[in-house]
Amino acid sequence: MGRPAKHELDEVLRRATRLFWAHGSDAVSTRDLEEALDLRAPAIYRRFRSKNELLARCVDHYVDTVIVTRVRRFLEDADDPLQGLHDFFTSTLQPYGRKPRLRGCLLANTAAHADGQVPEVRDAIFRGWRLIDSAFQQQIERAQRVGQVDPDLDPEALSQALVMSLEGLLTLVRAGDTDLRPGIDMTFRLLARGRENG
Repeated sequence: MGRPAKHELDEVLRRATRLFWAHGSDAVSTRDLEEALDLRAPAIYRRFRSKNELLARCVDHYVDTVIVTRVRRFLEDADDPLQGLHDFFTSTLQPYGRKPRLRGCLLANTAAHADGQVPEVRDAIFRGWRLIDSAFQQQIERAQRVGQVDPDLDPEALSQALVMSLEGLLTLVRAGDTDLRPGIDMTFRLLARGRENG
């Protein structure tokens, strides 16, 4: 195994994040981490006090790379606010990377495990969900300004409803259900319906 000095922190986090995301935090052992990171346990735990601290850092890394990138691509850069939200949801049905199996979302996956209840891990998870919720709310407000969504509806409550819907979607995706596009389409048809009937 290599020495810790040759590993940059970002690379360690990238590898560990990939491992936790693929297998679930509860299933990842110290031995798995040693193999994935090419470091021995003492070197890992000199850098991170515990597996949970490493997991929390990985969740933060995931939020700062995967989630922020998806928010920018599908929401901030979208010309059509409602279509951007729709695309954000349908993108969860696409494999991440080269493997065909859908991984779901590290936030939802980790929250479903015991490790997700550890305070430092839970705080990292909630930071990710708050970022998504804020991005959804801004997108809904954009959609209201251009007449796609009823302006009388509360954007904060709508964004919360979408976050709840997204978490359910991601749980189904992780379980292997990929026939979910009709439900996504209906969610956004209903969101726009109030304006169409106004």
